Amino acid sequence: MTTQMILEKVKAFPPLDDTVTRVMAVCNDINGSISDLAKVVQNDPMTTANILKAANSPLYGFSREIKGITQAVSIFGMDTVKGFAFSSFLQKKPDLNLEPYSVDARDFASISEAQNAFVAKWYKGQKEMLDILSLTSFLMEVGKIVLASVVVEHGKIDEFKEHMSLVKNIQDIGVLETKVFGISNEEVTAILLEEWNFDSVMFNAIKHLKNPENADEASRKYAQVLQVIKTLSSTHNFGKEPQVEEALLLVEKYGLDKKRFEEVVGDVFTLEGV
Repeated sequence: MTTQMILEKVKAFPPLDDTVTRVMAVCNDINGSISDLAKVVQNDPMTTANILKAANSPLYGFSREIKGITQAVSIFGMDTVKGFAFSSFLQKKPDLNLEPYSVDARDFASISEAQNAFVAKWYKGQKEMLDILSLTSFLMEVGKIVLASVVVEHGKIDEFKEHMSLVKNIQDIGVLETKVFGISNEEVTAILLEEWNFDSVMFNAIKHLKNPENADEASRKYAQVLQVIKTLSSTHNFGKEPQVEEALLLVEKYGLDKKRFEEVVGDVFTLEGV
């Protein structure tokens, strides 16, 4: 399994579906409105269902029942709705198989939502940060889809899972992936986001997530936050106490808002079923 093989997989990744394309178009249009966005979303049953389910889950903690998609889109905002559109697009992928990472499609979607909910609560009211973090928090694990598909095609699921059972954190996962594929899942995600014409700050933040000091100045703080989030909530050892402790050390290291971080940990990662 070579890096070139992975890059070919990235190139062969299915093109974005009509819902994602139209959602992105509305969000990128200076005249695009919440009403326009809701009209696009409501034509996609899976995206609509995912948004309404999340809006009424304890994960996001909204104070009242959300019944209509326009209301839900308005509350979440454009960047988070983009994330739901991408998440739904990935769930529709017919050959989605994340067994090498010991998760299924539903787990994968739940983790993405938890990552987004955590960011939304931690940086509530900080629009400049959330403009970048809302969407990237949804997509941090996308590279694993590509890597997992290569493992499945080569019949190496059990072997890879055995190696995964020995890793302790996201750094170890990166070491394993680089040894097996020559590239980490974060690097694959960054390449995909660049292919999809994302803002350079977004794909650079994810690319340098494990080593934020290597990111450029524009991306560094986002990479730091994403490293904290992924340490907490990666598909490996999701939300376990050692991950919380490791993430807290990173919060202190980077001088991030520790008090708010600890409050949100209690809100998000202790919820039943997260």
